[in-house]
Amino acid sequence: MEVLAQINNLFIVRLSVFILLFFVLGCGSKKNKIQFPEQSFNSEIKKTPTDSNIKIKDLNYIDFINLSFSGNSNLEYNNVDYGFDLIFRFKKNEKILISGSLFLPIFKVLIDQNKISGYQKFDKTFFDVNYDEIYNKLGINLGFNEIENLLIGNPILDLTKSENFKIYQNEKNMLIYSMEKENVIYNMTFDPKSNKLLSQEITQLKLNRYLKIYYNSFQKLNGFDLPSLIGILINDGKNLIKLTISNQSREINNESSFPFKIPSNYKKIKL
Repeated sequence: MEVLAQINNLFIVRLSVFILLFFVLGCGSKKNKIQFPEQSFNSEIKKTPTDSNIKIKDLNYIDFINLSFSGNSNLEYNNVDYGFDLIFRFKKNEKILISGSLFLPIFKVLIDQNKISGYQKFDKTFFDVNYDEIYNKLGINLGFNEIENLLIGNPILDLTKSENFKIYQNEKNMLIYSMEKENVIYNMTFDPKSNKLLSQEITQLKLNRYLKIYYNSFQKLNGFDLPSLIGILINDGKNLIKLTISNQSREINNESSFPFKIPSNYKKIKL
């Protein structure tokens, strides 16, 4: 219960609370994990300016009408690993449904163009938050399209406006598109040979907090390469959470249902 109380105090991971509730239920089996690179807040380490560009027209852009994938997940918190299952359902530009289970269903989160809602069954609570509230709390413009792109592996920012970016090359010859606005640094790392997006970062240096997502183990699906291994790092300046999602089952452009209804006896919580 002490761990749960600590997490509930962190807004930047508040949307992950419904994933973390299985702490109080005990840990599941360990799952496949991504190898995270060494972390640093110094965004200028080992990278130099370059005039090179990726081929935007050949970019591995993940396009779909409906997309669903499911698989195992591994979460590391305070150097302890926990395993659980996740199912993602996407209707492009409209909604995303995330369901989590540990033997039995634990939580659901529905993301649409207006807000994010979620409920979890352990203590019968739910939340509703709109994107203005997220901006007021975090100082980051994070809307539906940005969340959708982060989860599936598409660029979070529009690359056609290249004049807005500084472009760097790191020690592995990967290209980093970087932009800073409103004291927030956005970095997107690409492999110029395959035109694949390898990672995205949103960093607030003054607050020592960041969100980093890594994409790995790509598999062909309808003409594009979908990352089957996704690593997510969340740091609020005090705590570090590592989440790995290993996709094992994928379907594209099949009609999906989005069953989501908050029970009337659940109590609303503030984020």
